[in-house]
Amino acid sequence: MTEPIHILHPALWENLSAADPEDVCRRAGVTFDGRSDSYEIEFLNERHRIHPGTLAFELVRGPNPGREPSVELKVAVITYLLSAQPVALTGKLVAPTSLKGGKTFFQGSHHFPLDPLVQHYGGNPEGFVTRGLSLGATHEQFGDASLRFPALPRLPVTMVLWAADDEFAARLSVLFDSSADKILPLDAIYGVVSEICGLMVDSGR
Repeated sequence: MTEPIHILHPALWENLSAADPEDVCRRAGVTFDGRSDSYEIEFLNERHRIHPGTLAFELVRGPNPGREPSVELKVAVITYLLSAQPVALTGKLVAPTSLKGGKTFFQGSHHFPLDPLVQHYGGNPEGFVTRGLSLGATHEQFGDASLRFPALPRLPVTMVLWAADDEFAARLSVLFDSSADKILPLDAIYGVVSEICGLMVDSGR
């Protein structure tokens, strides 16, 4: 995929419908309800229910119960269910350009949309932490403020903020466990980070 995600392709639903639920749950670390033929998955502090048979993607628990999941999130979650592998986290944090294929992928239209976060929190690292904690993130010990987001069961995302000072402008970095490219394709990783960025600057989403 060469452009940011805009549509949920029917083939994703078809592939998920054809998948073995037991295999999906083992690989992705999710649950399946045989009575409703639906998967349940955690994203940050939300729980979503995915019905392959009816093409429904529902938010069933979270701080904003009326929030409509974005197309980027829907594509990323379904892709995760189809592609995740049961690999252990390495504990080694890497830049997105260090993931396989990341050096060429994460540029141009696939630069993470970090500018709104830098503008919003560049002079307010405390607000960055407060908002992240409200989304289910936990503290890390990098930069002036850093957070580890439990984005998907096997895909944590770490954000590190350096606040503006007299010499340097504020900046924000995104880091991943080095196993991330074995869990999700790069375009779906882009979608996950885009969703986190949107939630970080818009408390009403």
